[in-house]
Amino acid sequence: MLLNQKYEIFPNEEQKEMLDRWLQYCRQTYNSALLDKQRKYRESKESYRRKDMQTQLKMDKKNYPFLKEVPSQPLQEVFLRLEKAFDSFFRKDKNYPKQKKYKDYTSMTFPQFGFNAKGNRMAMSFSDNGKLYNTKPKLGEIDLLLHRPLEGTIKQLVMKRQGKRWYAIFSVERQGVPSEMDPNNAIGIDVGLHKYAVLSDGREFENPTFLRKKEKQLKIAQRKLSKMKRGSSNYRKQVMRIRQLHEKIGNQRRDFLHKLSYNLSRTYSVVCVENLNIRHMVRNRKLSKSISDAGWGMFRQMLSYKCEKSGGLLVKVEPHYTSQDCSSCGERVKKSLSIRTHICTKCGVVLDRDYNASLNILQKGLEQLLVTN
Repeated sequence: MLLNQKYEIFPNEEQKEMLDRWLQYCRQTYNSALLDKQRKYRESKESYRRKDMQTQLKMDKKNYPFLKEVPSQPLQEVFLRLEKAFDSFFRKDKNYPKQKKYKDYTSMTFPQFGFNAKGNRMAMSFSDNGKLYNTKPKLGEIDLLLHRPLEGTIKQLVMKRQGKRWYAIFSVERQGVPSEMDPNNAIGIDVGLHKYAVLSDGREFENPTFLRKKEKQLKIAQRKLSKMKRGSSNYRKQVMRIRQLHEKIGNQRRDFLHKLSYNLSRTYSVVCVENLNIRHMVRNRKLSKSISDAGWGMFRQMLSYKCEKSGGLLVKVEPHYTSQDCSSCGERVKKSLSIRTHICTKCGVVLDRDYNASLNILQKGLEQLLVTN
């Protein structure tokens, strides 16, 4: 299995300028390839393939020598990103690809890392003293904080800019743990906004609402920004303060979700969750901010790979009527979102609405697992 491991790196000012310049060249190459693809389809109704983009890049390097400053692999990987963006659009998973702005293009990928079969260094590798090393002498060694060991063979490296910080994300290949599914050690999870998660064993986790807690601070900072002259020195400083606030909120959310998903994946062999259509749910203007703040999609994604890593299984069930059906007798009791207690009109059982839903999710997940096996 492939896992991503993220570490902070500490380039000096000269290295930061060079990395930032490389990112801009990659972004410009992406935008140029997108325009070429649109123009060719508009003129001849033909597809502008990845091979055509690579041929154009060779010509561009002759006309614009500064492109040779960037290692060849990150520039070529730009075309793979564009190809994936169009594939996602045709699958109706994402919107039509757009031109990337400075704030939108924040990472570049080195598909190969370390040494090749002949023993020669690739574009990025480790130096003898454990630092990141680029074969071009202009970049040289970059300090790296390896706060945990790399588990497996490094397949690729992504260098990412987040605000003022830089990170190295290693994609490592490791041996997967054999799956040991124990239906007796299964759990159903119902996610919500009032309570973040209610488990079928009765445990509850409160919603931390990180964005809501910082909302007042964000409003003050954004109001202050609106009164400044656009493009001025103070304007750019205030923009950076707002970005740091959003980065802080994102870090808090990821930390909470990582810890929760880790504990659940290590405790239970089978984890059952609802396969929610989050993109459709965020269209609700009254709930969209709270749903985005909760990060249900991120939580489900973390559970998926962490269950696989620990030898468990994540089961996604359809969310239809999990809150309406009685977990005791199966009777459908319709109720609005404002009603938080499930009272069955047939068997008389009284349960918390979310707890009742978690029991239904567990039951559906085990039935689905039985049919699959």
